[in-house]
Amino acid sequence: MVCHSDVTHRLFGTETVRVGGSMAAQANAVKPDMVRPRITGNVLDLSTDPTLPKPRTQIEVMETGNGLTLADRKLFNVLLAYSWDKLADPEAPLPPFRASTADLRRAIGDDTESNNVRLRQSFDRLMQTLVRFPYWSEADQQLKEGGSPLLSFRALPRGSGYAEWEFPPKLRPLLAKPGAWARIHLAICAQFSSKYSLALYELLSLRVNLREPRWEVSLDDLRESLGCADKMPNYAHFQRRVLDPAVGEINELSGLVIAYQEIRSNGRGRKVEKLLFDVKKKSNSELVATARITEFAKAPVGRAAPSTNGRDQDTPDLEDGRTDRERGPAGTLGLIQRVSLGVIEELMAQYPDVDMQAAIFSWAEWAMRQKEPCRNPSAAFRAWLEKLHPAASAPVRLTPEGSEPPVLSATAQRALQFLTGEPYAVRAKWYRKAQSLGAPDMRAATAPENIVRWIALVADDVTKALRV
Repeated sequence: MVCHSDVTHRLFGTETVRVGGSMAAQANAVKPDMVRPRITGNVLDLSTDPTLPKPRTQIEVMETGNGLTLADRKLFNVLLAYSWDKLADPEAPLPPFRASTADLRRAIGDDTESNNVRLRQSFDRLMQTLVRFPYWSEADQQLKEGGSPLLSFRALPRGSGYAEWEFPPKLRPLLAKPGAWARIHLAICAQFSSKYSLALYELLSLRVNLREPRWEVSLDDLRESLGCADKMPNYAHFQRRVLDPAVGEINELSGLVIAYQEIRSNGRGRKVEKLLFDVKKKSNSELVATARITEFAKAPVGRAAPSTNGRDQDTPDLEDGRTDRERGPAGTLGLIQRVSLGVIEELMAQYPDVDMQAAIFSWAEWAMRQKEPCRNPSAAFRAWLEKLHPAASAPVRLTPEGSEPPVLSATAQRALQFLTGEPYAVRAKWYRKAQSLGAPDMRAATAPENIVRWIALVADDVTKALRV
């Protein structure tokens, strides 16, 4: 049994972030004789809460092509952490780094896949993404802006085996002695459901230990940093679909508390030009609550007692040929974690009207009640959804048959129409408000077809917000 103080210290240690550049940052600059920051925990075992001292140059990357996915960002963190100790000497000749493809897939939450197709795609995108950094040219005796891909080489087997990779030679001095870095918790990164949440978490982790932990950034620079420079030019769409969900996830899952203010222009229309982020560390009581969430997400049925029957986690079971380690954590959340991210992305595109987060929880609860264990969660969830939606038209029914919704007033109907088209983060915010006013706890309460059961409690507030 791990006490909460141990958990919070392990999850959210108080390592100092080193940054350089501005006068505020110079106070935290790395001294030449300081020891190089080290990784902690086992990189390929998230239960040990591994952390990575990620250099600023690897956080503030410039995405090219179609950009990086959430899986790409998680994979690069794992590759960098796995290689970190051997990168201490920038001049040392190094053979390619090697790790089991199964271990890499498991470390980024993609362990339900049985091939390396998506892993190969992630490696290729990392080789096409540029890092910008200050570069001193010996030939010209001049400081220039350097550019290099995140990875310079990769090799993957077609089936099981070992992946190999290398970092570009020009990047190795920056990895050997990072002048600016942030302590990144890989277990927290693994829980993010959006690449925007992960990117913003890393950017703000750079600044949390400054004397004035604030970050003023233009909307254009923020969009580029989050990897959506050419997407959602409308600020309201960007705020609803990218910014607010990312802030919500970071505040819920990490050791940071963040908020932002809008800075508007003085001209006509008072357009939002910049954002000012305030970032701080959570208090002890807040860390305890967050630690409970992260511990539950990693082991939703609690920590298992030492085995008394000598069962080995790496021994294949006679029933399905899989090991306990491959089968992953038990319980509803463990089942959800085994659904491939690629399958979820495909189904979201195929069923744009379905609340996928509510649907997958509903499916997992249904699957846990079946007599036979679910051996292929990705295929099972797809088949379950396709059976409910043969024409991909209607939303998933998550409320019991025969349960009639209440009759709504005109105000409540207007509020319902508005919330039904809003993203999950907005619906969840209003449901929490309804709970404070007496709404009962219910499964999938934010699913569009269930909003009708509590909208009357917040209808007036919702319609007032619409008029603002």
